[in-house]
Amino acid sequence: MSNFNLGLASIIAITLILFFLYVRAKAKKQVVVEEDLSSFEEVLDALKIYIVNLTKEDSISSLETDEDLKRLAKRKAQRKEALKNSVYGIDSAKLMVKEMIHTFLDDHMKPEKMRQIIGLDRESEPNTNTMFEIIMYKYKKDYGRDALTKWILENEFEGERPAVGIGGENDRAYYITKTDLEESYFKLEYHLTDPEVTDIFTTLLYQAYKGFGCIDTLAEMNVNGYNVGVSGSVMDAINVSSQADGEENADACSEATNALWLYFKGSYIHLQFLDFGSEDEIRRIVQLLIRWNSPGPLSAKRGYLVNTMHDKSRILAVRPPAGEVWAAFVRKFTLDIITPEALVIKPGVTDGEVAIKLIEFLMRGQITTAVTGRQGSGKTTLMKAIIAYMDPRYNIRVLEMAPEMYLREIYPNRNIYSVQETGTVTAESLQDALKKSDSSITIIGEVATDPVAARMIQLAMTGSLFTLFSHHANEAKDLVLTLRNSLVNAGGFDNMTTAEKQVTDVLKINIHLDFTPDGKRYIKRITEITQLEEGIPYPGYNNEIGLEESRYELDKEYYTRQTDRISFSTRDVLVYNTETDTYMAKEEFSDGLTRKIREVLSKKEREEFDRFLAYYWRGESMEEYQGVARKEAYDDTAKFENARSAEENAVDFNSALAILSNRSSVAKQFNMGD
Repeated sequence: MSNFNLGLASIIAITLILFFLYVRAKAKKQVVVEEDLSSFEEVLDALKIYIVNLTKEDSISSLETDEDLKRLAKRKAQRKEALKNSVYGIDSAKLMVKEMIHTFLDDHMKPEKMRQIIGLDRESEPNTNTMFEIIMYKYKKDYGRDALTKWILENEFEGERPAVGIGGENDRAYYITKTDLEESYFKLEYHLTDPEVTDIFTTLLYQAYKGFGCIDTLAEMNVNGYNVGVSGSVMDAINVSSQADGEENADACSEATNALWLYFKGSYIHLQFLDFGSEDEIRRIVQLLIRWNSPGPLSAKRGYLVNTMHDKSRILAVRPPAGEVWAAFVRKFTLDIITPEALVIKPGVTDGEVAIKLIEFLMRGQITTAVTGRQGSGKTTLMKAIIAYMDPRYNIRVLEMAPEMYLREIYPNRNIYSVQETGTVTAESLQDALKKSDSSITIIGEVATDPVAARMIQLAMTGSLFTLFSHHANEAKDLVLTLRNSLVNAGGFDNMTTAEKQVTDVLKINIHLDFTPDGKRYIKRITEITQLEEGIPYPGYNNEIGLEESRYELDKEYYTRQTDRISFSTRDVLVYNTETDTYMAKEEFSDGLTRKIREVLSKKEREEFDRFLAYYWRGESMEEYQGVARKEAYDDTAKFENARSAEENAVDFNSALAILSNRSSVAKQFNMGD
């Protein structure tokens, strides 16, 4: 029995010893030794260990008081939440993670070592990605989220250049080279202090750890958008992944991953100085960009995803095999409240006021209008602006594939409700639902599918007073024919002529937008679509050709009218002369459209409308009317005159103060602390 007790005691003792050793090993933190950190990758690995230790639950078990326990537990919960949310690009979370990184560097790295690693020790030079971050660091202090725009304009990088590669001798393109960046960097002569070096190193570590890589800073800026993974040789990327490392291999990698394009003022600029480094890095960034709001996995079977990012930007992500490589197409969201005048009345443009006044009468006159143009011409921007001309007494219902307009943010005092299609709710079913939502005006972000086009025509006829929508057609005739084909394809019609008449019964005006090679947007034309009269009689009996031949001619005319004969005409009411930068009145509205507009205008508006048409389209001179009042041209470069106040635009950054203390070193670099 004594042997049994002795054995039991031994087992218990061994168990306790093993448990003690396990707890001690689990709670023991790995020590980071500065001398061991000689490369960026080693620092990044050490940082990951440091942050894991910061968020360990068992590291708070030795605290003495309950108050300390609660305080540190809350702090750890905040850190975990920040680590989780920072991958979505949420500014407050990013700042907290950067604060952790900053603390790690202060505790474990000397400024001299950081300078050596990132090439600021006078014995080497930083790479172009680091140069770009240093430039943006300086510009952000003065210009906030407009830093990138200011840098591009200040160095005149937005202009055309001779195209490179295969093409015509006189072809032009937009790009910023590594040489351009290096010249800008050295011209800046910006000597970083030790705290500033820590700030730059913090940014670089964050980008590789939780951020969007080399586009993380760019994604914060006020730009139109950006494309990832859309240039470089795909075959080089394949060869790189299968070859051993070497100098030749490094060149191929750079070519295959030099794939970032900035959408800036209507033009796409290739940022040749920024390189993703590897195809795996592009894949990582694309997967992070698409993650917000859990849209589901971007699997090989699915192929692509359209989603809305945390900052309300729209993103399309594509992956192989549906796409040749991983890629993302981001259209940045901005809530700039731009008036129609600011969009059209530009320096050097004549009679932009006429175009704006004409659009105002169309909206007040409740005319169904299609805004067309190629991508980037400003269709959505114009649609958002001209809603200001709609009668505020009427309810507005909005249908979009992905949220872009956010009209309630711009017009909070109006009755507006927006819906979007999802993976389980189609645009067609949402259109049917909107019929029961007391809709007066229907706005469709983009008519891109046959069912949506068919229901748009139906809603315009019975569900609302009028409809405003966008489309990618180039000509008014093409617009009508495309919508006609959509009606037939959707199964509502089996006769082209009947479907065509259905379209022209509804659609009366086409506003077509375009932009010049240097990115200047303008209204190319405003076109009326008129349905032709059916009063032309069929041919009768002809004695000269006989009964049989007359019957043949009658049948021929019938089938011609049912198939080939177009049942509508178009007339350009207003056009833009690109040679003189002038909006010019052309043909006047038809009597039918003029009458339709006048019916819904107030007495005062009718009188102004009549004078407006008489003055500009019929050339009548009137003492009491001298045309539309002239307005000062809007120059979008004026926003930089008070550049130091631009930091006020960083509204989201200020929310981080609720989490960070006022003495946060990271907050200070953004001028947010006392």
